[in-house]
Amino acid sequence: MKANIKKSESFVCEVPLRVSETHAKILNARFEAARQMYNALLGEGLRRLSLMRQSIAYNRARAIPPTDSLRQNERSNLFKQARDTYGFSEYALSRYATQVRDSWLGEHLDAHTVQKLTKRAFSAVSRVAYGKAKKVRFKGKRRLHSVEGKSQGSAIKWKEDQVVWSGISLPLVKDALKDPVIAYGLSHRVKYVRLVRRVINGKDRFYAQLVLEGKPYQKPEHILGTEIVGLDIGPSTLAHVGETQAALTMFCEPIVRNHREIRRQQRHIDRQRRANNPDCYDEKGRAIKGQHPSKKSRRMKASLGKLSEMFRKEAAYRKSLHGRLANQILSVGININTEKLSYRAFQKTFGKSVGVRAPGMFVEILQRKAESAGGGVYTFNTRTTALSQMCHCGEKHKKPLKQRVHECTCGVVMQRDLYSAYLARFVKDDVLHATEASLAWSGAESLLRAAWRNSQQLASGRAVPASFGVFRSQSESSEKEDLVERKSLDVVAFEREPIRAQSIVGS
Repeated sequence: MKANIKKSESFVCEVPLRVSETHAKILNARFEAARQMYNALLGEGLRRLSLMRQSIAYNRARAIPPTDSLRQNERSNLFKQARDTYGFSEYALSRYATQVRDSWLGEHLDAHTVQKLTKRAFSAVSRVAYGKAKKVRFKGKRRLHSVEGKSQGSAIKWKEDQVVWSGISLPLVKDALKDPVIAYGLSHRVKYVRLVRRVINGKDRFYAQLVLEGKPYQKPEHILGTEIVGLDIGPSTLAHVGETQAALTMFCEPIVRNHREIRRQQRHIDRQRRANNPDCYDEKGRAIKGQHPSKKSRRMKASLGKLSEMFRKEAAYRKSLHGRLANQILSVGININTEKLSYRAFQKTFGKSVGVRAPGMFVEILQRKAESAGGGVYTFNTRTTALSQMCHCGEKHKKPLKQRVHECTCGVVMQRDLYSAYLARFVKDDVLHATEASLAWSGAESLLRAAWRNSQQLASGRAVPASFGVFRSQSESSEKEDLVERKSLDVVAFEREPIRAQSIVGS
């Protein structure tokens, strides 16, 4: 039996590197070689997967139901036979990589880097094999942005405040050690190094992501809370409720994407593409099938770089805002309950909004930060809980999505997302404990009402989204209820009067 090896905790510290033009050319050549190696491994992995799926053993294994407990060993053996026959394994694919490395690619790539590329490629193909993905993505030119070593003893390693890789040394940027985060990271043991290439203002910038042993640096101003926090996540909004704090906010509120400027730049690039590749379009301007516009002028490359820089700045700002919001929630509590959502469905339905706000990315950042702090993000089934339809009194009110206020006969009038986030605090094992929510409601109602009132004015001065609903004070809601009761009494009285008059006339 294999011994259970306990893995130590890890965190990543990114440091900027000072790279000369000569070293930049060498690194770009190695990144290009890594890209071609990765694509070759992807293609070979897909070929072996296709042959394996056509084999007799594989189809016999598929014919055995996975629920048949008596034939599970036979099913597993048949799958293993199919994998071994066609070499569908990481080890077999690494032997193929060794053969590919005998070409010119071996002049740029070391064995350990190729092994990590093999692991990365086989992982992508395995997702297709097990039905977790529909296809793999081959990397286009300059589309591979990172390579990494296998360990600190491999070719890519960290040595005396610099990255060393096969004869070149890449030192830290001057004064980088003054950053307390970097200084803290470099005081820990390095497990392995990942090199990252980014394009900023049209120029290549290189960074080293050091995978270190230990826990990440925690800034003094970031205090961790001890409460249980409930989240309600929408395509562009977020409601979070704890025992002492609650808020209803927009994701990345300061970001305003200039769709008009982006579209204008895209049309400009399209005109340049057509001018540079006239043979790819007919006399009416329609694309000719089979002709791919590949020629790019210097000005077209500059236009593409300008558009890319716009999106890069937006992505960097969005990531920073997500980090701030995650820290704000963790200051309330590190144990977070939220619904299990399909963010891919959000993309299909609310494409533009999700493209700017990125709620799925925020959840990933929050989960990573919560786990490193000793907590976690716990998801529950939306169908069994149905928090947007439930009330803590036990009643269920089905309401359309456009109805943004939760109202119940027990007297609860609250913004829908805030109330769902409140109920999420009391979900355990996919079950809403309504009794606990009912006992805590008297102390939480004023907190949620204050959060709803504060949400009616955004910090940026922009219009409040319709999903926030219109704030109702307790007096307004009671007056409306009294008004409804008076109207109903008047209607009853109006209906009874004619009957009494008829009876008098009839007498």
